[in-house]
Amino acid sequence: MPSDLVQTYVTCWKNCHLRTLESLAMWGLAVKAWIEECSGKKRFKKIKLELFDGSIVESGCFLDEEVFQSIRIINIYIGFARQNKAIENIKVVD
Repeated sequence: MPSDLVQTYVTCWKNCHLRTLESLAMWGLAVKAWIEECSGKKRFKKIKLELFDGSIVESGCFLDEEVFQSIRIINIYIGFARQNKAIENIKVVD
């Protein structure tokens, strides 16, 4: 179950666009990402993204080439976030 903080700022949980997942990773909220097959659709895949509070955000089904490019971008952002300890430095200002 997502935390109240995450529920406030994350507006899409399932069938999201790849750019939405990339932006969550860019903000430093993602800790893990992986690719899954889309059932019944050849060459279509989706990305699942685990956020810092353990909640999961899932993309829609996209052509595998788009998904492979997006997962590379997401993993770069996750690496930057780990390197800079982004989770420890997140501050929410109302």
